[in-house]
Amino acid sequence: VVEYLMFFSKRTENNKTIQVTKGMLDRFSNYMENNKIKRLNQISVKNIDFYLDSLDVAPKTKKNNLQAISSMMKQAVKEDILKSNPCDLATLPKMVKDEKVHRLLQPIDLEIIFDGAGSWRMFYAFLYHTGLRAGDVASLKYENIDFKKKSIVKYVRKSRRIHENPIADVLINMLDRNADKDTPLFPSLYTDNEQNDRIKKPRVYMQSLLKANGREKADLHSFRHAFNQSLLDLGMNIGDRQKLLTHASSDTTKIYTHPNFDLAMQYVNRIAVYSKSYGN
Repeated sequence: VVEYLMFFSKRTENNKTIQVTKGMLDRFSNYMENNKIKRLNQISVKNIDFYLDSLDVAPKTKKNNLQAISSMMKQAVKEDILKSNPCDLATLPKMVKDEKVHRLLQPIDLEIIFDGAGSWRMFYAFLYHTGLRAGDVASLKYENIDFKKKSIVKYVRKSRRIHENPIADVLINMLDRNADKDTPLFPSLYTDNEQNDRIKKPRVYMQSLLKANGREKADLHSFRHAFNQSLLDLGMNIGDRQKLLTHASSDTTKIYTHPNFDLAMQYVNRIAVYSKSYGN
């Protein structure tokens, strides 16, 4: 793995891609070592399949893991270390995605979540009031916050671009203006790896709150839908909503730096607050 990463890093300019690939291969290597497999030529198709089954991640992420492993194996074949690539015959597990779990959060759901949020209140608030994906919120540092302009400037992994989003006053008031720039907003959730298993904790906790109150299951992505619906209800047009939701654009690298920034700020500050504990 170390030798391949050295080879890979010399041929890839994107440091983020290198870090993501390293995280995937390190995890794969640890799994194999735990199963007493220490050499590439000992790895079978069955081992690859079992590893993919062990990953508690989305189907697309499993596919990305397999591609990273396969690229390493392919290079090993080229260098005559392996005779064949076991990944070529590996099978991605079939996983049916439950779209219902991404359901829109209703006002009653948001009240339940924020009233019982406890230590996760600020994390949930950032999800709901920014519309950012959970992994992107979890990786925020204070260097991403522009207090003067009241914006978040962040590399968004899904679009592979830098985005700038207005940040609501209710969130600004939660932050420590004196914090070191390198300090994560959510230390217990922060990781450099694209595959962030830590966000499982606030997701499971949120789901337990909903279940205890007889509400249908939802997930952290549901906050994103609630953000979009709130903006729609307030009258924001689809083009500006797409930009705030950090959908990819091919004509710019900083997606939301345009004349509608101030207008967008007005909208995000009008989104309803569902907890007195952070709304005042």
